[in-house]
Amino acid sequence: MVDILIYVFLCILAIGGIILTLFSFPGVWLVYIAIVILAFLGDFAVITPVILIILFFLSLLSTFIDNITVALGAKSLGGSKYGAIGAVIGLMLGSIMGGIAGMLIGSFLGASLGEYLFSKKDAHNSLKAGLGSFIGIVTSIVLKIGVCIGMIIYILTLII
Repeated sequence: MVDILIYVFLCILAIGGIILTLFSFPGVWLVYIAIVILAFLGDFAVITPVILIILFFLSLLSTFIDNITVALGAKSLGGSKYGAIGAVIGLMLGSIMGGIAGMLIGSFLGASLGEYLFSKKDAHNSLKAGLGSFIGIVTSIVLKIGVCIGMIIYILTLII
């Protein structure tokens, strides 16, 4: 009975990680913690320390995906370093103030304002950089959710 409760808790932890990732929080770490607990419960027989180390670095990489893709998104549509910096600042402020909607709007506004105010670009080119940051954040969320789901599927294939 206790085993079932532990497995239910680990499933809730992993699903919570996916939901947090949707809101651009580091939910991949909840998934990783669930996997570590599962490995510990199985005496590291199926989920080995090598697998845990690989998944750790994959989790670490996915944590940095946010800022990298937002900045690259802004730069890909003609943004300068000011647009990239503005997108990252807008992303952070927006996520604090308004969750996922604030994050999307914040990265767009941050990149647009960074371009317009500091790079002295016209409104059209500034908005293009903002669109690039918006595309970057959506790409980031999709990639991180893919990493979370991929980790869960991989572990399920090992234990089932």
